[in-house]
Amino acid sequence: MHPQRQGTTPSRVDECAVTPVIHVLQYPGCVPKPIPSFACTGKCSSYIQVSGSKIWQMERSCMCCQESGEREATVSLFCPKAKPGEKKFRKVVTKAPLECMCRPCTSIEESSIVPQEIAGFADEGPLNNHFRRPQ
Repeated sequence: MHPQRQGTTPSRVDECAVTPVIHVLQYPGCVPKPIPSFACTGKCSSYIQVSGSKIWQMERSCMCCQESGEREATVSLFCPKAKPGEKKFRKVVTKAPLECMCRPCTSIEESSIVPQEIAGFADEGPLNNHFRRPQ
């Protein structure tokens, strides 16, 4: 038995959280490098209902689990196919969400991180040092 909730608000199903993932960094001519990263995963409540004040209109609320702020990391990739005179190691800047929350849905840029695989490593893991929270 669950205690009754007070009020008439629709039940909220907001379960949006920062999730550890493995993100594979790729650059032409370089060896792909899987790194521990983060993604926003979960679900957020959305609804559509008849407007209270204008009964001929619908009110819609579409909330998506997305980032609120981002962190950056610089990672070195090994590039064996570098041309003569070019460096064998290339520094690549990558981004990850700092925090996640339910926010109004907006189009997602192509550059956003696509989690390659949900990873089961801890937030304090030794591999996680390349991501720093902005000061």
